[in-house]
Amino acid sequence: MNVTACINEKGGVGKTTTTATLGHALAKRGFRVLLVDLDPQANLTDWIGLEEAPRGTIANALADKNAMPYCIGSCAAGEAQLAYGSRAVSDAADDLRASSAAPALALRRALKALDYDRIIIDCPPGLGVLSLNALCAADELLVPINSEPMAIAGVAQLEDSLAELVEDEIIRDLPLVRVLVTMYDARLALAREVAEYIATNKPPAYRTKIRRGVRMAECFGQHRTIFDWAADQGVAADYIALAEEIHGVVAAR
Repeated sequence: MNVTACINEKGGVGKTTTTATLGHALAKRGFRVLLVDLDPQANLTDWIGLEEAPRGTIANALADKNAMPYCIGSCAAGEAQLAYGSRAVSDAADDLRASSAAPALALRRALKALDYDRIIIDCPPGLGVLSLNALCAADELLVPINSEPMAIAGVAQLEDSLAELVEDEIIRDLPLVRVLVTMYDARLALAREVAEYIATNKPPAYRTKIRRGVRMAECFGQHRTIFDWAADQGVAADYIALAEEIHGVVAAR
């Protein structure tokens, strides 16, 4: 089982889009995939969650690891499954800070008994207790960058935060960190400059770039991913290519 946290301290870089679409792409390839909505805004659940939701949410699993199976259900990302989120996740985070001796380990404990090939966690912006839970549970970090200089600053902040977490012994080992360029438009000089900077600096970046898709925004309103809404778009092909590349990276370890 491989756990990936889709994380960037900056918002608006494509974390939720990448979680859902990459998860669907990996499921299309035959992997058993679980998507975890850890963001209190619950945008992932609002987008691909179904009306027949499970009786619990990830907030319950953070409070009691044995509740994890009861927050998982089908979703609109193909054969992938979703650990449903809710606004109550924010309250769960407050409770962890107030009452748990190890508030950053709740998610790792909840995921431990599951049996999936790939788990992808949609993280909130910032580095609060929820993101710390994702970092402690993850084997690797996927950091979306939306072709803007401000997003690069988010990567630097994340690396600094990781170093502090290791130094403070909150996490034992640094997870693999890889950057993903999203919302890429090769016609724009700034986008090309950002992509070149990312490609020649650390942490390493995926070769695949996710193009800006004009129909991607429609997917949210339709409660579908791009594969079920506009599969002929270039962005759909990009996520298929990313799934292949990620599989190659994991298999090479």
